[in-house]
Amino acid sequence: MWNMDFVLPSLLVLAVVLIFYFVRPRLPNRLNGTFLFLIVSDIATIFTDILATRADNAYQSLPLWLVSALNLLFFVAYILRSFLFLRFAVVLVKQDRVGFAWLRVLSYFVFLVSEIIVFSSPLTGAVYTVDAMGYHRGPLYVILSLSSFVFLILGICLLLRFRKRIRKSALISAMAYHVILIAGNVVRILLPQYLVMNVFCLLAILVIFLAFENPDLYITDRGRAFNTRAFTDWLDDPQHRKNSRVLGFAIRNYNDERSMYGGVQMDQGLGMMIAWLGKQFPNLLLFYLRGGNFCVAGHEDADWEHIRGQILERFQDSWQAESVDLNLSATCVEIRLSDRTDSPDRIVNTLIYALDEAGDSADIEQTLMSEETLRTIDRQIEIKRYLDTALENNAVEVFFQPIVDSHTHQIVAAEALARIRNDRGELVPPGLFIPIAEKNGTINLLGEQVMRKVCAFIRTYDIHGMGLRWINVNLSPIQCMHSNLPGLFASILREYGVLAEQIHLEITEESMINYTKQEKQIESLLQFGFQLSLDDYGSGFSNLHQVKKIAFSNIKLDMKIVWDYFSSRDTLLPSLVQAFRQLGFSITAEGIETQEMAEAMEDIGCDYLQGYAFSKPLPIDDFAKVLRSAGADQKNF
Repeated sequence: MWNMDFVLPSLLVLAVVLIFYFVRPRLPNRLNGTFLFLIVSDIATIFTDILATRADNAYQSLPLWLVSALNLLFFVAYILRSFLFLRFAVVLVKQDRVGFAWLRVLSYFVFLVSEIIVFSSPLTGAVYTVDAMGYHRGPLYVILSLSSFVFLILGICLLLRFRKRIRKSALISAMAYHVILIAGNVVRILLPQYLVMNVFCLLAILVIFLAFENPDLYITDRGRAFNTRAFTDWLDDPQHRKNSRVLGFAIRNYNDERSMYGGVQMDQGLGMMIAWLGKQFPNLLLFYLRGGNFCVAGHEDADWEHIRGQILERFQDSWQAESVDLNLSATCVEIRLSDRTDSPDRIVNTLIYALDEAGDSADIEQTLMSEETLRTIDRQIEIKRYLDTALENNAVEVFFQPIVDSHTHQIVAAEALARIRNDRGELVPPGLFIPIAEKNGTINLLGEQVMRKVCAFIRTYDIHGMGLRWINVNLSPIQCMHSNLPGLFASILREYGVLAEQIHLEITEESMINYTKQEKQIESLLQFGFQLSLDDYGSGFSNLHQVKKIAFSNIKLDMKIVWDYFSSRDTLLPSLVQAFRQLGFSITAEGIETQEMAEAMEDIGCDYLQGYAFSKPLPIDDFAKVLRSAGADQKNF
């Protein structure tokens, strides 16, 4: 009759998969629930297949009603299994609740009609009959293969329609298990005497398990806690957001603490924290996001104040790792998921951003994130996305603000300023994206792109012919800490054929705080021929003694100290300017907005002026037009 050589091994493999699945932590989401139903239905199909086949072979010694019942159970399980493979694809592309209504209607219609036909078979003989001569196929036996093909075709259509909703690797895996099942159905039709469909279903389930349901995909390597991917998938279920709250906590100054204690000891400490949290809060989901950031999630009605207190209290004691006491502190942030209606990725990014900010903060109290705070973080994340896009596409723009001679008001130099745009093409204020670039380390790439575009401008235009002597390029304090900065800038000059004397580097007063850490870089920049300008003098970080340590060629007075001079004129600023001039520095006054301010700064001895009285920062092409126009008309600016 039938060859069952493939059936028992398939059942054993499924049992191993199921055991492995249950002994590891599992994420309570719809995809996992669907997979569990699928694997149970597959086991039920194989088990009833074995029983029905043995009953068919021994029908003479068994009651006919029992033989018929076992075949009925097998056919019911078979169609259910085929339907659940489609159901898994539906949940995978997040179409189980909304969208593609016709597919849901069609799939349920085919499923119900097929099951009704099967259930009617003991009376109608539609799919099978059992009589004194044994088991026989009915005229509608083809419904098994037909319904399976319909489910598979619908699944493929669904995956292709919503392919952008899942990762490319996930799409390939999902298409693969559909192809395997189609092949299994074809073999089943061509070789009906072999019970091989279960083997193909097993292969499809293994693909699903390895690609989507392997618990290790969702477990952090720090211990038995879920990772960021698991957190994102868990948030993808609207039911979880409806009645849940997330308490995130961060190890304060995590990177500094990791450097001090060492990676091995800190990793052991993280493992102990995860173990303690799992034991202390067994009813909560535990996630380790990254960089010393954790979160626990559970129902809104839990005693979150008590949970927070227990966590912060535990951090009052040390964590012992290999005879090292890790004395760490934590800070908490809290999010009510019912307040969030945006995507899971956005919620995760918001929480991680908030935890990073909290981890660097001196405030160790809990922060219950208000809607205003959430909007602020969303805005910062959005700006970071704009910045990342600009850097990735080399789309950082350079604007030039003219610097004029205080006596002639002719343009003699310019300051290069970085600009990026949002999705609507609008400029993002530098005060918003520069701090983010400094915090996440992209300031070095930002500075490199600015330097390259400044050098490209100098190579393209005859700046000396247009009266331009040099261009100022800003260096942030973070850039000044980069040991490869001098060599990088020198190589860019060689690449574009630009002389170092055509570039003046502006170093802010803030950079002077860590001068001892960057003294070598500054000396190297001077050796390469760059001239240095001290930017924002008067913002409160340096004094004359510090300024004399470095061979600055120019001092730029911060606009605030200039404006203060006009609000209450005294001799302090004029005396300061004269002191700088006696030391050999040239002086630039920033923030000049009126002709009166320009004349006053010239009178007290400033050499150069910069501000809206002359021009706002201009795009490169507009600035070039202004230079040509000024040169052609021979007019002062």
